[in-house]
Amino acid sequence: MGLVTGNSDLIRQLNRALVLDLIRRQGPISKADVKRITGLNFTTVTNAVTDLVGEGLVQEIGLGNSSGGRKPVLLTLNSTARYVLGCELQSTELVIGLFDLTGRLVAQVQEPKDPATSPQEVVERIKDGVRRVLLEGEVPRVRVEGLGVAAPGPLDSRTGILRTPPNMIGWRDVPLRQMLEQALDLQVVVEKDGNAAALGEAWFGAGQQVHDLVYIIIDAGIGAGIVSGGHLYRGKQSGAGEIGHTTIDIDGPRCSCGNYGCLEAIASGFALARKAGEAIRRGVATQLAQYGDGEAAFGVPQILAAAEAGDKLALDLLDECGRTLGIAVANIVNMYNPELIVLGGRLAQHSPVVLGRAQELGRSRAFSVLAQEAKIVPSALGDQFLVTGAAALILAQLFRGPVDLASAE
Repeated sequence: MGLVTGNSDLIRQLNRALVLDLIRRQGPISKADVKRITGLNFTTVTNAVTDLVGEGLVQEIGLGNSSGGRKPVLLTLNSTARYVLGCELQSTELVIGLFDLTGRLVAQVQEPKDPATSPQEVVERIKDGVRRVLLEGEVPRVRVEGLGVAAPGPLDSRTGILRTPPNMIGWRDVPLRQMLEQALDLQVVVEKDGNAAALGEAWFGAGQQVHDLVYIIIDAGIGAGIVSGGHLYRGKQSGAGEIGHTTIDIDGPRCSCGNYGCLEAIASGFALARKAGEAIRRGVATQLAQYGDGEAAFGVPQILAAAEAGDKLALDLLDECGRTLGIAVANIVNMYNPELIVLGGRLAQHSPVVLGRAQELGRSRAFSVLAQEAKIVPSALGDQFLVTGAAALILAQLFRGPVDLASAE
C-alpha cells in the first residue's frame, strides 16, 4: 500500500486498520509495541485502540511484563465481535460459509448446482444459504461485515461482473455483485476463484510466510491465482492466472472457451469425464460404466471413488491428468520462479496419483536451477480452500483498510 495523504478521514481509517491488523497478527500486544512496530505516534495509536475497544473488535486481557515502569495493558483481537461470509460459486457446486475474524469456520451450507442454473436462481440460493448459516451459527446479521464470492473467471473484480464463465451456461456479463448487494443488503466482493484461493492460502494456509506464490485449482475446471510481492496480481483486465486456457496440445480437443488443446480441455474433471465416456463407448471395462457413457453421467467424485477401488481406467485418467498438470507446473516454475506453488481442488487434494505426478514432473521438467528450490505442496485448507478464500476477501478489507482490493491486494 502506498503512502496516502490529503484525506484525513481515509488516513484515520487506514491507521485504524493497520493497528487492528497488527493486533490480529501479534496479539496479545501492548500499545507501546503497536507504536514501535507501526511507527505511528502514540496519540494516533491510542485513538485507534480506543475506537477498536469501543466497537468490541479489540479487548484488554490483562497486564504484560514491566520494563521499568507501569505494567502495560495487553490487547488482543476479539475474534467473535464480527463475522464474515464466504461463497464458493462453481459450475456444479455452491458453498456458503460463516467465519469469525480468525478465519474459523462457524457454519456451512454445501449443495450441488447445475451448470445451467440461472443467475437469479443462484442469487436466491445464496440468499437462502446466508440465512441458514446465520441461523445455525446463532449470529445476528448486524455483526456480519460482508460477503466474499469466489467465482469462475473471466470477471471484472472492480465491478463484480462475471463476463463469460466457460462452464456456466447462459452467464454473460452478469452483474453478480450488484444483484447480491440488492438481495442481501450487505457489502459484497466478487473475485475470480483462483485469486480468492491464493488470498486464502496466503492468509490462513501454506503461504502465510510467503511473498510470491501461485495457486492452481484442479477440479471440474482448472484455474490459478498469483500472489506477487504479497499482493494479488490480476493483470490489466483481471485475467491473470487463466492457466486452464493455456494451450498444451495445438491439435487437442475443443475447450469450453472455444479454443483447442487447452489444459482444461485435457486435464480437468470435465475432460476426464469426457475421456471416460469415450472409453466406455469403445467397450473399455470400468466401474464408471454403471453411471452411463455421457459426459454429464459422472464427474470428479465418481472418478476418484473408482480410482480408490482400483479401477484401471480411472487410475490411468488420473495419471494422465497428473502428468499434464506437471508440465504446466514446470512452465510456471520457469516463468514465475515463485517461492511456492500450491495445488488445490479435489483432483489434487484427493488423488495421490495426480499430486505425486504433478510434483514429480513439475520439478523434473523445470529448469534445473529453479527446480531445486521449487516448493510444490497441496493446499493446507483442504476442501474449504475456496470458501475460506472468499471470506478472506472481506477480512482483507477489514484488516488492511478501505482500499479497493483490485488495486491493493
